[in-house]
Formats: sequence, structure tokens, C-alpha cells
Amino acid sequence: MEIRMIQATEVIPLRHDVLRPHQPIEACTYPDDLATDTFHLGGVKNGKIVAIGSFAKRSHDTAPELTYQLRGMATSPDVRGEGYGIGLLEEARRILKERQATGWWCNARLVAVPFYERFGMKIASEQFEIEGIGPHHVMVDRLTY
Repeated sequence: MEIRMIQATEVIPLRHDVLRPHQPIEACTYPDDLATDTFHLGGVKNGKIVAIGSFAKRSHDTAPELTYQLRGMATSPDVRGEGYGIGLLEEARRILKERQATGWWCNARLVAVPFYERFGMKIASEQFEIEGIGPHHVMVDRLTY
């Protein structure tokens, strides 16, 4: 299994296919995608990107001490259950520790909450709705050194 840094443009197709298939592809570009302290990870199988996650330097009201936000985490349905999602989060955790981050957070879709909990993340908010996307919880991972 290969997990590596990828370019912002490389996350767009999977973001669109998995996360926002009923929206225009332009909705799959996020404001922080090209920020200098944002990084993008991809899980690669047979030369094809099959899992993605983007990490932008941004705190959250419920966890202001956490320094990064995960956005646009997606895994191709063809490889779900093969470990690409967990592998991507493990690599992100390693990189964030190198950057001396205190932790990270995400707006997790309700259906993804069990996945993040298996990784050790904790729910940090009541359920809320993101219009056009669905119900979410803020989830956090506080890094220890």
C-alpha cells in the first residue's frame, strides 16, 4: 500500500466522485487547498489515487488548541476495507507530529463517525447539518508526544 503527498489538483476527481457527485466539480475546490501549510495525501493502488485527505492549518471553536483540519477525506468504493483510509490517517498523524501540531479535527459525516472512532478520534460536538451534504459531528484527534 502506498500513501504519499499529492498535489491539490489530484484530490478533485475523487472528491467529486465520492463526496459531491451531485454538485458541480467547482464545489470540490476548497479555499485552503493551495495554502502553503496545507498538505494533501493520497492512497495509491496500481498507479491510481484511491483515497484522499487534505489537511489545512485551521483551529475550531470546540477545540481551539488543535491546529489542523482534515477536509475531503474519501476512499474509492472499490478499495473500501483494504486499509487505505486508516493508512492515510496514520501517515497524516506522522506528518502532523513532525510539524509539532497539537492535533487535528474534522467535520465527520454521520456515516463516517464509526470509522474515525476506530482510529481513536472523539466526537466533540452535537450533531449538525451541512446544507446539501447531510448530518455531521466535529471529531478530534489530540496528538501526544
